Amino acid sequence: MIILSQLAWSGSVPAEALEKKLAAARQRAAAKTLIDEPVLVLLPVAGTGASNVPLESPLCAQLGALAKSLDVWLAGAARVRLADSSIAMRGFLFERSGRRSLWVAKSSPNLSCGFDDCSYALGHEADFPVVSTPFGQIGMLVGDDVHFPQYARALAFHGAEILLNPSEERLDDQLEVRQCSRLARAAENGAYLAMASAREHGEPPAVLVGPSVTALYSYTGKIVAAHCGEDFVFPDLDIEMLRRARVNPHRSMPALVRANVYAHGYARAVAGKHRSDAVGLQTSPANVVEWRNEAQRRLQDFERRQPARPDALERQYEALLVQHCARLIPLDRGIDATAIMNANLDEALELAGSRANIPSVRLVVFPEFWLTGPGGIGGVQRSVADMERLAIQYPGPIFDRIAQFAQKHHVWVAFQNFEVHKRLVHRVFNSAFLINDVGNLVHTYRKNQCADVWGLLPDTTPGSILKQYLDVFGQDALFPVANTSLGRIANMICFDNMIPEVAHGLRCAGAEIILHSSSEPHGGAGREVWDNCRRVRAFENTCYLLSAIDGGEHLRHDTETLTFFRRGHTRIVRFDGTVEGTVDGPGPVAFRVAIDLAALWRARANPFSNYAIWDEPDVYLRHYQGDVGLPNELWAGDPLENPYQGAVALKARIASYLQRGIYVAPGVPAHRASIPDSV
Repeated sequence: MIILSQLAWSGSVPAEALEKKLAAARQRAAAKTLIDEPVLVLLPVAGTGASNVPLESPLCAQLGALAKSLDVWLAGAARVRLADSSIAMRGFLFERSGRRSLWVAKSSPNLSCGFDDCSYALGHEADFPVVSTPFGQIGMLVGDDVHFPQYARALAFHGAEILLNPSEERLDDQLEVRQCSRLARAAENGAYLAMASAREHGEPPAVLVGPSVTALYSYTGKIVAAHCGEDFVFPDLDIEMLRRARVNPHRSMPALVRANVYAHGYARAVAGKHRSDAVGLQTSPANVVEWRNEAQRRLQDFERRQPARPDALERQYEALLVQHCARLIPLDRGIDATAIMNANLDEALELAGSRANIPSVRLVVFPEFWLTGPGGIGGVQRSVADMERLAIQYPGPIFDRIAQFAQKHHVWVAFQNFEVHKRLVHRVFNSAFLINDVGNLVHTYRKNQCADVWGLLPDTTPGSILKQYLDVFGQDALFPVANTSLGRIANMICFDNMIPEVAHGLRCAGAEIILHSSSEPHGGAGREVWDNCRRVRAFENTCYLLSAIDGGEHLRHDTETLTFFRRGHTRIVRFDGTVEGTVDGPGPVAFRVAIDLAALWRARANPFSNYAIWDEPDVYLRHYQGDVGLPNELWAGDPLENPYQGAVALKARIASYLQRGIYVAPGVPAHRASIPDSV
């Protein structure tokens, strides 16, 4: 049983009134149970004035006594005065016996409420501890730490099933998307996230009322939230359902992420920072003035590291997102796949040409599978040979025709297709390309997170052959970004959206605009979660995200009968996480959207919205370098023998997680779960 509190409380002395209210809440919750269940109470971040910050040791003693008195597990966060007289924020979890199980430092500064007179563990490697409890395996993210996706991922790699997020929220223009961020953390990690924030803050007589946002977020997308002035939220949490989902290969997010691929980039960033001549953060700022100075330093350093922009920079223009309905290519090898691809290309270019001739349109984005459909149909397992029928190679006739379109309309063009490369024989990539307005190929992005993990598509991802891939294309080819007259542009594809490490990698490489070619079916579990994550990718990276999504497919290559199997809903998400426009259904649409680079730069100049400047890979690098996620080099052998078929590799990783205690098998009592010291 979990109780989430919205009550303001003081970190100096736990008030008698709070204890009485918690006791009443515990009694109310017990009235709806048939047995005497253990209770977990999550408090928000304690309010306190600068003059009455409690000492660490006395506060722990008081909280432990409160937990024992109420016979509850007690969690929350508070500012404490350390032995050296500095002030720090700590998240805590006390068992019903009064013993302290978690004492967690906050890594990020206070971004939601503004800088304060407190030091944080910014840039210091974190342990990300997880403890086994009767409720499940619990980890903690204090306040704004929840908006750094690698922190939550590190906890998931250590087995966290429930992420506790004691917070202090204020009503501003980012409040809604910060709640979206919390739902994303739950969905990305197959976890629950419990958040508590006090309704009131400040000291009498200047007590201010804040928003009621305390909530439990489920990996399924369900949210149980406060609606107005409730003191407590009483959500139901089904840990057995979560465990069944985690051992399902199609729902096992912490197992399928290619952690060691992303670790390469994090290690480079750490090494580069340590070699830099720039003066880095030596000690944490400890007051508002020092935090402001640190923010200015980081903003200047962020801008200094960006490449010089082209002279002919266009600050405002329109992009055209093409929602196309492609004919499917059957697996029958007697049918001419090239002819169908050319027919799809004819129709898509005609649709795009109806709007691309408008002078303000400077960028055209086509969806995933717009030339081929989703890798062939026919009710049998697709082979590498089947994928090669659908693949294109640069240079080639498809590229020539798209180049001619770009030249004719003076537009840049982004598109996806299966690709082969002469230096990697029989390797078929799911790739996205960027063509400039004179028809030249600028860069190629090859999808990092694909359906290959389930054995559904026999295509190669960079992580499957990482050493060979880096030898051929280089490290920068993992996350290519083009510095163009339209801004710094990157591509990603479909399921990449659900893995925050991908958009993060693109942003670290300089991306301002991420072009997301996608193909998303109607209905099904996770559609709302996908759309939520789309918003969060834009918010946490301060990037535009333009999702061009296929809008229905012909049932056969030789009929005009539409299935509307794909949902459409092509959309643009602004750099602040707001959805600026959406196509309101399936079908063929050429959708014009506005890009304002000056507005994006303004947001990036704000240290409270540019989360990138506070990103420190030192905090989480080690946790990506362990034996976690889907291993690299799984397809380094025969390119014609698919090692992912039947999700064999993913099932093996899940079995490993179960054996090591990172996952808990359904039916195992929560308090018997064990967490390894390291992964």
